[in-house]
Amino acid sequence: MRKLVIVTYVLRGLGFVLVLLSLFGHSLILNVFPGLEGTSINPIFYSGIAVYLVGAVIYFFVNKKEKAERRRREIEDAEERAFGGGKATEDARED
Repeated sequence: MRKLVIVTYVLRGLGFVLVLLSLFGHSLILNVFPGLEGTSINPIFYSGIAVYLVGAVIYFFVNKKEKAERRRREIEDAEERAFGGGKATEDARED
């Protein structure tokens, strides 16, 4: 799960860099890709937005799942502390 979180950070960083390049790095982009001269650099901007959004959406769902698991574990720990935990107490309650 941690690897997926790292991938989402990388995607969001890449999207951020693409957007910044499209806004402030026209000369750099045209030096690296000379065939783009005379055309619009908007596809790089839109690609940056799309990559960032993909990373953000994946992170949202992964983070939501991790929070739910953490909350479930905390509830189980609290119940265990409150009711003494272990099989002995559960057997005594059933009788």
